[in-house]
Amino acid sequence: MKKRVTALALLLCLTLTACGGREDSRGQTSFLGQAADIREDETLLTVDGREVPAWRYLYWLAYTCDRIRERYQESGLALDWKTPVTGGTLADYARDQALADTALYATVENWAEQYGCALTEEDREALAAAWEEQAAAHGGETAYLAELAELGLDRQRAEELAGVGTLYGKLYTLYRAGDSALTPDTAALAAFAAETGSLTVDRILVAAGEDREAARQKAAEIFSRLNGAADQGAEFAAQAAAGDDPAGPRTFLAGDGTLDSVLEEAAKALAEGQCSGILESEEGFSILRRLAPDPDALADDYFDHLLRTAAENAPVEMEEAYEKLDAAAFDQALRAARAAAADP
Repeated sequence: MKKRVTALALLLCLTLTACGGREDSRGQTSFLGQAADIREDETLLTVDGREVPAWRYLYWLAYTCDRIRERYQESGLALDWKTPVTGGTLADYARDQALADTALYATVENWAEQYGCALTEEDREALAAAWEEQAAAHGGETAYLAELAELGLDRQRAEELAGVGTLYGKLYTLYRAGDSALTPDTAALAAFAAETGSLTVDRILVAAGEDREAARQKAAEIFSRLNGAADQGAEFAAQAAAGDDPAGPRTFLAGDGTLDSVLEEAAKALAEGQCSGILESEEGFSILRRLAPDPDALADDYFDHLLRTAAENAPVEMEEAYEKLDAAAFDQALRAARAAAADP
């Protein structure tokens, strides 16, 4: 099963956002506020009643712009923010993605209040320890702050964002506890499995190794034993356990990359309990068996689905300063501010 994407996004700040911005005369962190010409402590958005200061949205906008620029550079392409994409331009996409990330964090905080989750003194000590660990890994706090200052956050803001990651973990624990208002029922998980086209499969893999033809022959022998077995299910499980894929039965969402596309398409075509033929892919030779749906295996994905859906559907009020923000101009001004700071 794939890892929880939302969890990774929320915990990202533990390694990327611990940085110290420099304050200007208006009390705003220079890089982000200067690039947007906005006071960073003023309310820019209100997500389902929660006021969001400008610095949070600007952090995610800077992060998104940086990631887009990196992808273009890796591809050897010139970045044009006016490039058409689904729903508008590349600049529109950057604004929307930053808004989605901002709303996600605000939704976690709203859920935490709703379900009685709060940071404890032990949690705060853990956040402080995480800061010290990251600082040590980067050559000390001074070096760490200098390296990451261009992201536009100070320690307090970094730990604030990291704290949202901790709240996410508390909500997830509550969700998995089995006796909370967050805990899904079997019917809800089954409906989610059907909606997402989830697949539960087991696999026998014979890795190609250095002798692909020998692997092909071994796969043919296993397939023959399966066809002659009195209990094909038991034989398949035994062969899968002895094969080169240690993952065992797994449930995944269609198109999530868990399986090679060739294998996934073959799995979709199988009836429950049915085995595939021998399927060849780059890693070797596979035989699949479609298993009965396992809704509980999708519990992690369902939690993220609930959280992201809540964030996407949350009412958002936008201040005038947000409406005037232009991602392309912000990116250009941010890069200029960073360059000027690097070469005073």
